[in-house]
Amino acid sequence: MKLVANSINGILFSSVFPTGDSLGDVDEVLASVAYGSTISNPNGGLITHCIDNKFKLEIWMRYDETVPISIPLLELLLRSQSNNVFTRFVPDRFHAKVVYWRGYGAYIGSANHTEMGWNTNIEMGVFLSEDELVSNEMDLQLSRYFDFLADLDSTIQISEQYIEEMKELQDAAHDPYKPAKLKRRTPEWGGPSFVSSTNAEAKAKERFKSEWHETLTTLKNIESKVENYRPAWIDKPTPAAWQVDQLLHAYYYIRVGDSRHKPFEEYFQRNRKDPNGTLKEQLEWWASQPAAPFNEDENLFDRAPVIREYCQEDKIRTLTPSELELIFSYTHATSDHIIKIPTSVLGRPELKSIDRATRTQLFTEFILNQRNKQGWDIRELLHYVLYGGDEHTLWQRLYLTSRNPDYTIPRYGINSIAEVVGWARPEIAPPRNGRTSKSLRALGFPVKIY
Repeated sequence: MKLVANSINGILFSSVFPTGDSLGDVDEVLASVAYGSTISNPNGGLITHCIDNKFKLEIWMRYDETVPISIPLLELLLRSQSNNVFTRFVPDRFHAKVVYWRGYGAYIGSANHTEMGWNTNIEMGVFLSEDELVSNEMDLQLSRYFDFLADLDSTIQISEQYIEEMKELQDAAHDPYKPAKLKRRTPEWGGPSFVSSTNAEAKAKERFKSEWHETLTTLKNIESKVENYRPAWIDKPTPAAWQVDQLLHAYYYIRVGDSRHKPFEEYFQRNRKDPNGTLKEQLEWWASQPAAPFNEDENLFDRAPVIREYCQEDKIRTLTPSELELIFSYTHATSDHIIKIPTSVLGRPELKSIDRATRTQLFTEFILNQRNKQGWDIRELLHYVLYGGDEHTLWQRLYLTSRNPDYTIPRYGINSIAEVVGWARPEIAPPRNGRTSKSLRALGFPVKIY
């Protein structure tokens, strides 16, 4: 955690921007900043930083008759749509300043996107790392916050017409005979107190259901084709759902960007007009491989069968710590999270670094001591997801265990759960984690990254 207080402590808003190796941690950027203008800071502002590093940015800003966003910044935002910058405006009752670099961390504070806010004002805010967010389930709360903004019917999309209105309002503000408030085109909004919390929850749940089924349909479509492109090194009995995951695994790590930089949003823009054509090219590439491109044989033949065996209905609730440890080490999403956990959380604050195997053992001990509000441990939670209903209601169980605070277990989220589902019950769905979603987006499919 860092306190961001500008000249008071020498930590500016731009000081917490991801740089170097941290750039690879960012999945996308979500921001809500009420007021804004262009910035001469060396980083060039949030928008420029996102464009330079090929981050997708979704930003919400304020609308009212005072023209809270400068015309030059509005024009930059409009031009930047082709660079994966998407802007909407919330009328009147909007004052939040939050920037969430998903996968890296979040700034929450008082600074607007202005020269003074970034450099000279007395501002106060905090930067929380991704691990700090995850440990307190603030990552889920931030996701809910931005989903709430996305669902607001009152928001306005940026356009040339929007900028023209702002220019008219700006002119009216200097003309005593043309009160700006009378010239605005959007009625004043009463704020979120007029939005039912029940409706917001229902929308969030419906959005999750819709996205899950749409992406599942995409994965099932690939599953129907993958057997016809099975490379010689894959045995026939291997479930097609597993083959889908490992096709996407190889595509992401071998074909998208380079070993360190994975510009999946850039690939999405390139391939979105014909994702199935891109998929066919990658299936043909996959079929031509004489050996596993990136350890896919280990995942298919060594790891996946172990997860399926251990997650059988009559066994999963009595898994031993060593068996659970293997599941964690063989699940990409969980293993990826474990290596980022601070040693203090794992009970070894005196160590600066711990090898992956020891980390997994310590994490297993840690997670086995956690309970959700139902009193379930991690084994009971997985049993509920896998066997607590039929496959048509799987989305509901995934939603509850990854989004509802009465069911969630911190540090074990949607990517870990949905991946285990695919390895344990491939007849229901292929495995799905963050890398799955990034691969699908790189192919050109409009899926959400959790």
